[in-house]
Order: sequence, then C-alpha cells, then structure tokens
Amino acid sequence: MFRVAIVEDEPLARSKLRRLIAELPDPMEVVAELATIKETAAFLTSGQAVDVIFSDIELADGNVLTTYQQIPPCCPLIFITAYDQFMLSAFDSQGISYLLKPYNSEKLLQAWQKFRLLSAKTVTTQPDLSKLTALLAQWPATPAVASYATRIAIRQQQQIYFLDIADISYIQADGGLIMAFDVAGKRHYLPYTSLQAVEAILDPQRFFRINRSELVQTHYIERLERFCKNTLTVFLRSGVQLKTSQSRTSEFSRWLGI
Repeated sequence: MFRVAIVEDEPLARSKLRRLIAELPDPMEVVAELATIKETAAFLTSGQAVDVIFSDIELADGNVLTTYQQIPPCCPLIFITAYDQFMLSAFDSQGISYLLKPYNSEKLLQAWQKFRLLSAKTVTTQPDLSKLTALLAQWPATPAVASYATRIAIRQQQQIYFLDIADISYIQADGGLIMAFDVAGKRHYLPYTSLQAVEAILDPQRFFRINRSELVQTHYIERLERFCKNTLTVFLRSGVQLKTSQSRTSEFSRWLGI
C-alpha cells in the first residue's frame, strides 16, 4: 500500500487527482489533502510518513516551492500545475515529474511509473535521500524543459486560460498590476506583482524593458522615431506608441543592433 499526500487548493482539481490516483495500478491511500501553504508546512513538520506527494505549485496563499525549500520533504514530489515557468525550480525541490494542466490519466501514469522505477533503485527514507538526488541527476532531461516560458497560465474567475508568450506585444506595470497586451490590443492580467518577476521568465532576445514600466517584444515593433534627446517613440504593429526612457535608449538601440 502506497501512502500519498495531495497539495492542491482547487476543489475540482483535487477531486480529479484523487480519482486518477485511485486508477493507478498499485494500492493507494491518500493520507492527507492540503490546500494551503500553512497546511503543507504543518504536514511536513508533523513527521507523518508518505511515499510521494502530488503537488500543485501556486496555491491561494502563495508559491509552495518556498515551503519545500525551507522544509524539505522526506519523499519525492510529483508536481501538477498550470505554470510551466517553475519547472527548473521544481526539480531542485525533490521533484521527479512535472505535469502541466490540463493533464490526463496517461500522463499521471507515466509520472507514477517513473516514481516506481526510482523507488525500486533507492530507498526514499531520510538517510537515503542523497541517493535519490544522485539518481535524479542521471535521469534524462525532460524534452519539454525550456530556459524561458512559452506560455503563461492566467486565472479568470473560476477558470484558467493560457496566453502564449509569442502573442504578447508588450507588457505594462501599473501600480501592483502587471498587464500583457496581445497584438489585437486585448489586456491580460498576469499572475505577477512586479515587472522584474515577468522579466525572469522571458527570453531576453525577444523582450526588452524600454522604461520603468514597459517591456516590448521585438517581433511586434514596426518602427522607431526620435522623440527628443535620448528618447525614442516605439511604434508597435497594433498601433500602440510607447516611449523609451533616457536611461534605456542607448542600450535599447544596441539591443536592436542600430
């Protein structure tokens, strides 16, 4: 009997995961269902033993990866999330698989089979975690792993939709809100609180920060005009006009190769 824990804040997603776990080819017991970082931290410090944790990453009260770094679990983690930008960090937090929502029973089975293979080669108790870590380091890299995000999951009321990075014309910060605008001019509210956080997931060959509050994607720049000394007007294909700051104009010009 395998003992597992679920970390998931969405009731419907938790119900789906519980159902698919029950369909796996081994006897399973879900011993804990956790919906918040506080509950997860309490569970990790309780000493309750489980064989594996199925975990979302972005919970209602924050990012659970920080908790896993502060309180390392005594078992592997299978991450199931709508956000692909946390993949590398997840594998640094004892993750062995990373499933992107929406997922199906076949994807979950593949992750489970990977866990079974690893658990057959090493004992996943506290004294032997170093063996598991070494074994994971030898595991072939997942083809889907990329240096930068290719899409962003966005919550809208009770739904989640995905915005392709390639479709973003520019990104703007307004107070605590971070908004992406696609080529049609539609506004999308991103799940970030600073422009620096967005920059960290974007390819710097495609996006440039032209001032304190705006990032542009080079593919959607139509033309440039001199606005005043050390300032450029950036004309986008959508018709939007943006201004570079004096402190960023020279570097922006070098970035464009002009």
